[in-house]
Amino acid sequence: MGEGLRLRGGNGEVDLDALRADPRQAIQEEGIVCLLCRRVFRQLTNTHLKAHLITPAEYKALFGYNRGRPLMCLALLRLYAERAVRAGLAAFIRQRPILSEPELRRRGGARPIALEERLTRREAWLKVRDDRGGNGHPRGPEHALGRRRNGDGRDSP
Repeated sequence: MGEGLRLRGGNGEVDLDALRADPRQAIQEEGIVCLLCRRVFRQLTNTHLKAHLITPAEYKALFGYNRGRPLMCLALLRLYAERAVRAGLAAFIRQRPILSEPELRRRGGARPIALEERLTRREAWLKVRDDRGGNGHPRGPEHALGRRRNGDGRDSP
């Protein structure tokens, strides 16, 4: 099954080092690359991961995916989401972990941050930084330099 799918912009070659550095790139519109064997699938199944002697939870932790990340291509994810909406499956969700697990309340929502989330947050921060003049400070270059402008346009100490 994994032999017929191709990566976006790909000539069939998979750069595992690049994908392991940013595992989000392994999940594409029509396929997901197994970061253990380089094969491309529509979905990384339990059966495939068992062949590598690993569970989906271990795979996600090993490569820095969020715990809730589905290991499937984007097209398949959309298809399943549309089916769930049509079937009204949200009405069957009965528990919220923050309410049912006292440990989560004690930790105040603190949780481990996966590589995938750190990369996504960093990209968002860089975009904001670039949109605001490239210095990284949310109020602009004057604040990043520790200076403020007076009402007449002169720098204040």
